[in-house]
Amino acid sequence: MSDFIGQPQILKAVNTAKIEQLILERGPLSKPELARLTGLSLPTVSKLVDDLENGRNIRPVGLSGKGAGRKAMLYEINKDSGCLLVLYYHGGAYAGRVTDITGKTLYKEAFPLDPATAKTAFSGTLSAIDTLLKKAPNPVSAIGIGVPGVVQPDGRLLGIPKIPSWDGFNLAGALAEQYPIGTCIENDVKLSAVGYYLTHLSEEYENIVYIYAGEGMGAGIIINGKLYRGANNFSGELGFMAPLTGKPPEKDYTGIGGYLESELIGSVQCGNKVFSDTVSQREALANTLGAAAANHVAVLNPDVLVFGGEAFDEALIQQIHAQMAFYTPGDSMPLIQLDDNESTGINGLVLTCRGYITTRLQLVQNGGV
Repeated sequence: MSDFIGQPQILKAVNTAKIEQLILERGPLSKPELARLTGLSLPTVSKLVDDLENGRNIRPVGLSGKGAGRKAMLYEINKDSGCLLVLYYHGGAYAGRVTDITGKTLYKEAFPLDPATAKTAFSGTLSAIDTLLKKAPNPVSAIGIGVPGVVQPDGRLLGIPKIPSWDGFNLAGALAEQYPIGTCIENDVKLSAVGYYLTHLSEEYENIVYIYAGEGMGAGIIINGKLYRGANNFSGELGFMAPLTGKPPEKDYTGIGGYLESELIGSVQCGNKVFSDTVSQREALANTLGAAAANHVAVLNPDVLVFGGEAFDEALIQQIHAQMAFYTPGDSMPLIQLDDNESTGINGLVLTCRGYITTRLQLVQNGGV
């Protein structure tokens, strides 16, 4: 916060966003409650709340308390103040949703995508967005897109084998030319990490690793309650992990999704069929992912390790846990959980997109507060 001393407009924006986020997550709340939760003075909170109400971001819902005594007005998020539009790519198609500002789904539709060329993929994306825009009952505040690849800070996509024509394509820039709406583009596994963490773990834990295996593989990392992206948003690219054999590499793995993914693609998924059915394939998957998971524990020491994706079931998780025990001391073994909810990624996209429209998160993303 010290970076913003002497910058009253930025401080006001940060405090306004903080109040709006509290009302969204814990509302309805009164001005005195908001002052207590934020540590701001009551006059400051009162002015910021009035500004949010005048801007239709929040609305009064009645007085607090019962019986005698002075009562305070309660405020909640105005669900009609805007909509979120999200597209999450998986299995050759976008899962599309329109939600209200709280994340409640108002409309959903699947949109098959032709990845043959960058043009066909982008045209299909625009068509899906245009369809959902027509279904939104209120102005769209943000567009969110989840993709199976690295999303670099400048908006370019890298390492995206499911849509190879988009490798190097600046999706964020191209969309900015089409729509005057803020756009949030993020890696699909990172979104799964966010979705699972916020809906299951955030009340108790701050550090988790989410490992995905299905249509490819990857990991999402939460450190101190925040998504960790790394210097170029490359963190968590599990498929690019290298073998610790001491031998020189046999070929260049950077253009085929990484060494680990190229080694396990037959054991994970090809097309619509999961090939981890046989004993030997399941053992190979458990051995390799057990070692990869143990390496994540050795480097990051997370509270919780979550496995999600089509390749996993309870039996395979037990095999992975057994393999990890050869590498990870018992006292350092994290809590291990299986995520079998197919909607975790798109739920994470909705939550990320919802947060994206607040000044607070944008400042954090840019290295601010």
